[in-house]
Amino acid sequence: MNVTLKESCEALPKSSNAILYLRMQKLRNALARRQAHRRAKIELFQKASRAHAKRIVQLGKRPIVIGGCGRSGTTLLLSILSCHPKIFAIDIETTALCPDGYGADGMYNRNPNLDMPFKLEKIYEYLLTHEIPASCTRWCEKTPRNVIYFERILRHFGKAARLIHIVRDGRDVVTSVHPRDASRYWVTPHRWVVDVAAGRRLENHLQVLMIRYEDLVRNYEPTMRRICEFIEEEFTPAFLEYPDSARVKESIAWFNPAQTMNDRSIGRWQESKFQNIIAELLREPGAAELLKHYGYLS
Repeated sequence: MNVTLKESCEALPKSSNAILYLRMQKLRNALARRQAHRRAKIELFQKASRAHAKRIVQLGKRPIVIGGCGRSGTTLLLSILSCHPKIFAIDIETTALCPDGYGADGMYNRNPNLDMPFKLEKIYEYLLTHEIPASCTRWCEKTPRNVIYFERILRHFGKAARLIHIVRDGRDVVTSVHPRDASRYWVTPHRWVVDVAAGRRLENHLQVLMIRYEDLVRNYEPTMRRICEFIEEEFTPAFLEYPDSARVKESIAWFNPAQTMNDRSIGRWQESKFQNIIAELLREPGAAELLKHYGYLS
């Protein structure tokens, strides 16, 4: 008599049934991811010459991935890293590594599917259609919600990947606006807590570096030297010539092109007009503890 997997599961005690189902679901998800990633690579080799496709694949052997809550300086960090001759900075948010991080409206997804396959074809397509300097040996991609997929990204790319989590005072984050819609605050208190907490879970991982936005802009050179040590690249004098030396000088996340380093936006939350949204942030479960953890509250 033929017995289906479902019937076999149903014949087991409820606890065993649930465990078996979860294991099978995990295997199915893993298989779907492998198949999707393999298809993306096959399509790359179909679209490009073998030499070109191999170069693109090689650039992804030691990727640098930036994540963090939106309005925390992810774009600034990408722009700065674009100064390095060995780093090819992808100047758009591909969402390739956080495929379900955003909803159809472009805003953050409160309940993302963390098992969804990466959309590596988006990165391949970008690299195929842009001129990559011969000096570049790796790519750097930033999409803020990469941070909630950090564990998956580490498993996929292995020990050569380097992930950077950038954190900014949540009070300045929730009072920030975006060029796409300057009529409202861009990041909710809930999103700040969720995204920062996701990065915090991996703060002791050897392949994950946490930096604060405030340290980046106020202690620029020491912070960049720390980042270079982490990503295993030499510090380049081009960093000291930012923004003139940057390849990425404009972004839809900015109101203006890249500017010299300044701390004008730090502490903006103290203005009286922001008192209501700040109170809302402090009421958000977990927010005060995170602010204390990163040194923003005593």
